[in-house]
Amino acid sequence: MFLTSIAQNEALSQYALDYGFTMGTANYLGDIGGDQLTRRDFAADLHLGQTKLSTHIFVRYRLSSAVAIKAQMGTVYLEDYDNLSSNLSRRTRNAHFRNSVNELSLRGEINLFSQPMLTRYTSKYRVGVNAYATLGVTAFVHNPQAQLDRDAAEYHYNQGNIDTNPSLFNYDHWYDLRDHRTEQLTYGSAALGFPLGFGASFMVNNKVRLGIEFVWNLTLTDYLDDVSFTYADPEGLDDIGLVLSQPSSVVVAETAGAENPEVYLNNFGWDAAYASPRGNPDKNDTYGTLQVAVSRVVMGSSNFRKKNSYRKRRPIKRRSRKPGSRRVGRGRAKF
Repeated sequence: MFLTSIAQNEALSQYALDYGFTMGTANYLGDIGGDQLTRRDFAADLHLGQTKLSTHIFVRYRLSSAVAIKAQMGTVYLEDYDNLSSNLSRRTRNAHFRNSVNELSLRGEINLFSQPMLTRYTSKYRVGVNAYATLGVTAFVHNPQAQLDRDAAEYHYNQGNIDTNPSLFNYDHWYDLRDHRTEQLTYGSAALGFPLGFGASFMVNNKVRLGIEFVWNLTLTDYLDDVSFTYADPEGLDDIGLVLSQPSSVVVAETAGAENPEVYLNNFGWDAAYASPRGNPDKNDTYGTLQVAVSRVVMGSSNFRKKNSYRKRRPIKRRSRKPGSRRVGRGRAKF
C-alpha cells in the first residue's frame, strides 16, 4: 500500500510541463477523390495512397492528474486527385489540389485511463501510461493549388473557349486557385476548425515522454480543395482560370469510361440555363492526422510536483573517531 501510494504520487509529479514535437501522417476528406459512391464520411472515402506528412511543435501543461492543456503549431500537407476515384462523375470532373495548412491550436486533454507504473517499483526503468481524449479549437491559414491539365487546355482551345495556345502554358507550375476565383466566389485564407481525437502517452523516464495521437479536424470551410459550389461563368475568368475551373475534356471522359463522352461532358462545365454543380456545398472539408510525439519533461516546474514527489532520505554521514578517543560531554569532569 505504501509503495502504491508512492507510485501514484510519483506518477502525478513526473511532469507538470513538457515540450516537444510531433510527426506523422495527414489525410483529407472533401469534394475531390473518394470512391465509387457519392461522398461518404470519414474512412469510407479516404485515399490512403494520398497520405501526406504532418509536423508540429507543442508545449503542454498539466493542470491536474485528469486534465492538461496543450498549445500546438505546425503544418499539415493535403493532396488528392479525382482521377484516383472509381466514380465516373468524379473522374470526368478531373479536379485535383494540394494544400499546406499552417495551424495553431489550443487543446484540452482529459485522461480516460492511467497506469502510473507498468514496471516493478524496484525496476531501473519506470514506465507509466495514460490514455486520453483531446478536443479544442484550431486557427489555420491555407492556400489550395493545382496544375493545368494539357488535354483540358487543348479541348477549351479547340472549342474557342480560350485564346491562349496550349503550347504556351506551363504545366509544371502550381497555380494559387484562390487568385483565379474558379467558382467566382471569394473566400479567405484563414479559417477555424475543431480537432477531436484520442491519444496515449508513455513516461519512459524522468525526462522523456513518448506518445501517439489520432486527431480529426472538423473545419468551418469547404475550400481546402477549392471545390464547393457551381461552375463559374467563363466571361469572368481568364484563360488559366477557365482551364483550372473546368479541367475536363473528351479524352478525360473517355478514359473515365463514359459511353458518350461529348454529351456526358456537358455536365462538367458552366451552363447559362442552370447552375451546374461543381462540388457539394452542404458538407465542409475535414482532415486528420496520426502522429507520434516526443517531448522533454521540465521537472520541478510547479508546486504540484514539489508537494507530491517522493524523495529517498539521504544517509547521514558521521565523522569517524580515532581509536581510543572519547567524546566529552558538557559539564562532565575531566580526569
